[in-house]
Amino acid sequence: MSIELLGQPTVDDAMEVLGALQDATALSGPDASAQLARVDVLAAQLDAYRVALVDTIRASEVWREDDPNGTPASFLRREHVMDHRQAKSDLRTAAAFARFPELEQACQAGRVSRAKVDVILAVGLRNTQRDTALGDFIGIFVDLAARVTITDLKRTLDLWADQIDPLPTPGDSHDPHTRRELRVRQLGDGVKLDGFFGPDQGMRIMVAINAALDLHRRDNPAAKDAARAEQGEAEHGTYRITTSTGAQRADAFIDAIINPLLESGHLPTSGGAPATICVTVPLDRLQNPLLPVDPEELKGRLINGTAHQHSAAVRATNGPGHVLINSTKAQQLSCDATIQRVVLDPVGKPLDIGRRTRVIPEQIRTALIVRDGGCRFPFCDKPAGWTEGHHIQHWSQGGSTSLDNLVLLCSRHHHQIHSEQIPIEMGPNGIPRVALEHRYRNRS
Repeated sequence: MSIELLGQPTVDDAMEVLGALQDATALSGPDASAQLARVDVLAAQLDAYRVALVDTIRASEVWREDDPNGTPASFLRREHVMDHRQAKSDLRTAAAFARFPELEQACQAGRVSRAKVDVILAVGLRNTQRDTALGDFIGIFVDLAARVTITDLKRTLDLWADQIDPLPTPGDSHDPHTRRELRVRQLGDGVKLDGFFGPDQGMRIMVAINAALDLHRRDNPAAKDAARAEQGEAEHGTYRITTSTGAQRADAFIDAIINPLLESGHLPTSGGAPATICVTVPLDRLQNPLLPVDPEELKGRLINGTAHQHSAAVRATNGPGHVLINSTKAQQLSCDATIQRVVLDPVGKPLDIGRRTRVIPEQIRTALIVRDGGCRFPFCDKPAGWTEGHHIQHWSQGGSTSLDNLVLLCSRHHHQIHSEQIPIEMGPNGIPRVALEHRYRNRS
């Protein structure tokens, strides 16, 4: 498809060209890679043009027309739905382009992305001494930005700042501390942690997780092999815990830090409530976890506001935190966990309130460890310390908490056993066996 431009080109023309690109036929992998490189150049050029538009808005003082007391930043926030940080960043970049033409030209040519420009300015303009010196180094930083990643560019800028302006280094250390945060967000299917810590607090976290990972690997040789796949990243010193997978770090965090802390009893109570979790689950969902409800019955529950009484949930007993869970997860948590369990009848009345102790007594768990050694799922080598006790016949369906009705499973395979309804058989020698072949039965 060819596009002919008549007269002065406009943004509408560019949007039409982009639309034509998006409608084009599928590319091969190599062609897509080559196109991606050109699109990155285009994106940098568009960002440079965008900054030029912001500068024109600032210089024209159009922002005074509706509000004589307004500012360019307030105009951008109001008219272009920007937050304060973005508006100030755009105005700072526009002013920097006027001061450092070489930086502007690199962005206009597509050599340096806007993200890298922001890194240069964030470090280079932080105080008067750096601001004064930046002009002498801008050419070096522009050339470097065109060749390296943002992480490597930031590392070089930090070294420059430390040496060109050594006195404010304590202030720079204080700045990350003022940005420390830990956010806990409840999502539809779990909980997400987002955090930032300064160097000293951050290293305490690194040390704790490194220790947890060491404990995890001590009895789990397979984890060491998986870690080596990421070993190469450590050679370049990236700002993350390398030599381990994300799943391993998550397991280590929960199993070696959080669980022992919860079970230690050292956490303070809140209004008399201990630091534990409470699983609330209707009895019928435990007994028939995969049985769907009658649609008309569900409509009635939604209308009269009682639908919540017929779904399982897990909540914190000492503060905020409440998440809906499916019935198979409720069964899993009811098998063996330091929880408070509340089972509801069909009208929402508690039938059973479990104590805040392990469902499986310690002496039976010891026998389980001796018998099973660790996770009994085929080819899993998770040690006993990283496992949970699973009721082969669930307690809500008449299963007893006895050695011949229990098996050790790691968290991953415990979840899989429940979610896929994988049966476990007790052999004549008293050793449990996970019957994976059930998934292949009755298949043509």
